[in-house]
Amino acid sequence: MFWQPFCLVLLLLAVTGDCVPQSSVSASNHSAEYEASTRRILDVATQRMRGIWEMRKRIFLQLTSKGKSTLGGQAPSKQEVDIETYKLAYELAANLSVVSVEQLHDPKLRRRVQRLAKLQLQGLRPNDYEQSKDLLRAMQNFISGHMICNAEDCANRKPTSMYPQLYNQNMRLKRYEDLRGNWYSWRNTINDKDTAKSTFIDYVRLLRIAATYNGHVTPSRTWYLNFDTENFQAEMESVIWEIMPLYRELHAYLRHCAIKAYPKFSFKDDGAITAPVLDQILSQAWYHKPIFQTPFPKDQLPSVHHRLEEVLVTPVKINKKAAEFFESLGLNHMSDGFYEKYSRRMNDDEAGSDCKPQVYYFPPEVALRYCPKLDYKKMMQIHGTMSELQYNIYKRELPLGLDTEPCPGFGSALAETVVLASGTPRHLHRLKILFNDSLTEMQSLNRLFRMGVHTLLAVPQYFINDKFLVDVMDGRIGVQDYNCAYWRMQDKYAGVMPPVWRSAKDFDVDYRFYRGMHPDRSNTRKFMAEILGFQFYRSFCLASGQYKPGDPKFPLHNCDFYDSKEVGNLIREMMELGATRHWRDTMEIATGERKLSGRGILEYFAPLFTWLKERNMQLDVEPGWDADDLCRKDP
Repeated sequence: MFWQPFCLVLLLLAVTGDCVPQSSVSASNHSAEYEASTRRILDVATQRMRGIWEMRKRIFLQLTSKGKSTLGGQAPSKQEVDIETYKLAYELAANLSVVSVEQLHDPKLRRRVQRLAKLQLQGLRPNDYEQSKDLLRAMQNFISGHMICNAEDCANRKPTSMYPQLYNQNMRLKRYEDLRGNWYSWRNTINDKDTAKSTFIDYVRLLRIAATYNGHVTPSRTWYLNFDTENFQAEMESVIWEIMPLYRELHAYLRHCAIKAYPKFSFKDDGAITAPVLDQILSQAWYHKPIFQTPFPKDQLPSVHHRLEEVLVTPVKINKKAAEFFESLGLNHMSDGFYEKYSRRMNDDEAGSDCKPQVYYFPPEVALRYCPKLDYKKMMQIHGTMSELQYNIYKRELPLGLDTEPCPGFGSALAETVVLASGTPRHLHRLKILFNDSLTEMQSLNRLFRMGVHTLLAVPQYFINDKFLVDVMDGRIGVQDYNCAYWRMQDKYAGVMPPVWRSAKDFDVDYRFYRGMHPDRSNTRKFMAEILGFQFYRSFCLASGQYKPGDPKFPLHNCDFYDSKEVGNLIREMMELGATRHWRDTMEIATGERKLSGRGILEYFAPLFTWLKERNMQLDVEPGWDADDLCRKDP
């Protein structure tokens, strides 16, 4: 049986419980013994967790020492680590589920039990858990598998993947027919014999089973585990409507650009944007030849690539500059010993075209594997990764179960604030990459516009993908209505429609939807990271004095809170708390607020909002959309 290692510890709970006459012990002694027994369960689990951390350490050292573990012997595989982690989580939750939380007086102990007693996919029994992993791999293969080819090309060309190959191809296309053709090709490929839909249905069935492990009648309560919020989806939707006026203005302008780019396809000037075009625009956020026109085409943003190579020279120096950002705030110093032992470069052959740095956590150490590339995107990514390293250093002092973020996306939101600050002209000037600490007004609007395409178009998509999954999981959307319900959401929240008629037989969710199927990488987490990230950024900028509302010399979009000890104190306090408090309590430390809000985004993009409203009036473009109903149920 899975929970055998804990059986002796559970007996302690029985001895200190109903088996002992109440007259023989006082109520306080009973409570103390009950808490002590619960701690012993957790101590056993902590010892086992240390063994898993040691396995992770061996993997890291093997990956960075040309296949040989410096600890001797062959390092375990990632699959072995996953199995041991799953067994520990399952067994521990099974034991803690019989603990009466009401009898625990220590609030931290009570919170540990509450968090560790409930699981997501790890609440599935072994066979179901293995099936969930197989289904997740299948859905990831929809994205990265080399399986797409047009009928006439199959004999002459190797199949391509949706991401990054088709994605990059779509970015550069100039013919709408090709864009629409690729949109079809991928969906037709993965939906051959209903593969995509049936895989999704099987996965949802397992999500529902996982919810029963927690006693949740409504499966989405398990999907939103650790948000500790009734109807969290409603809170996310309120943010969407809060930022909708800005989104509608951007949507209207981009629709106008699409009509000019693809004139013969007669997009309606009061309609929705077709999905292939929206996907292309999203991919072109920083592309040098997009189909959209920036506010001031002649005022290009200064190129930083060559200057970055001249100033920072190597990825190691970029890493140290990112670490220095946190040190300036008064946070942890990354020692020479860290760089020598626990900061390692990825091999060129494994990095790939979309290389991302990786953090390893095996307390008391943290480790980093970084990309062997020297560019602006990697510099931004490593700032976010250094935030994760800092978080791991602070929370490693906390007990098992509380040594994590208070809710999914919280740590990523903190990372987002540093990425925003480090990418400002003010900070790039500090690094001597830009010669001035601000851009011209025209360049600033171009930068905000590009960031708006990158951020504002993505946020509703995170919400739609999350809402669609949750509504299916909870039974609000039936199988026969999957596709049309999806397109109704795209119309309502994003002004997006399919390129032609679709039916209930189709299954048109995008590749980002499949990416968010794992609870650890969910669209909910991404939504939280973006919205809360801008909330944190606004608060940090106010605290540092680098954002002064109404003062054009200190706009939010050029705020660099580098060297602000006030901000450092806020970040440290939140990181040190880990999951000991509700995420609303922790966010309140920095923001003074207890709910998600779009105010950070609205204030950040305020100059762009003003420009878009004025420009749309000049162009006689009406914000909003009247989408055609292009999905119908089969008779």
